[in-house]
Amino acid sequence: MRDAIRALSIRAEASIVLGLAFGYFILGAVASLFSRAAPSISQQHLNYLLVYETVAMLLLGSFLYVRGWSFKRIGFKPGLMDTLKGAGLAAVAYACYALLWMLLVFAHASPTYLHGDHSLVIGALALPTVVAVGLLNPLFEEIFVCGYVITLAKESDRLSAGVNASVAIRLAYHLYQGGIGVIGIIPFGLVCAWWFARTGRLWPVVVAHVVFDLTSLLRYVHSNL
Repeated sequence: MRDAIRALSIRAEASIVLGLAFGYFILGAVASLFSRAAPSISQQHLNYLLVYETVAMLLLGSFLYVRGWSFKRIGFKPGLMDTLKGAGLAAVAYACYALLWMLLVFAHASPTYLHGDHSLVIGALALPTVVAVGLLNPLFEEIFVCGYVITLAKESDRLSAGVNASVAIRLAYHLYQGGIGVIGIIPFGLVCAWWFARTGRLWPVVVAHVVFDLTSLLRYVHSNL
């Protein structure tokens, strides 16, 4: 089995990794565009996300380890300074988002969630689940959509294509969020992809994503108690 995995082409490797990591979510996001039912984030949804991403990370981690990948290769090395830089990245990404939002409002084109909803969250969210998702989901996403995709492109001398692919994949599995998702995901994805492409350090990107996820979900824990 190990020899068969090692013999796979780079294209086959990327298809397996991206298919398992994001294929299900991309299909669901695209399907939501054609559905009359509004997409939602609920306690049940978060529970499923925790299970799926844990299993997928274990499977893909084992697969990539056999293929010669490591945390060092994707620049994953937690540290205090990189944690502070991650907070700075989050601030830069949010500033870009706020500026884009103001420009759209000024142009009388205020974006909304899909189907015009005011929020994607329904029902009560449990604090332990929100914290767990706020830590696991950024780790899962950034390892694959940023660390893996951009490193693979960089090693093939196609860094610009890797940055663009990273942003496009990130946007694809967030399409269920509608216009608000688009103006939030594109600036965040560009800031994170640019940072990683320039520095090769993934931890600040993970930290920035944690900040965004937790600040987005924690308010619903309190509002639904």
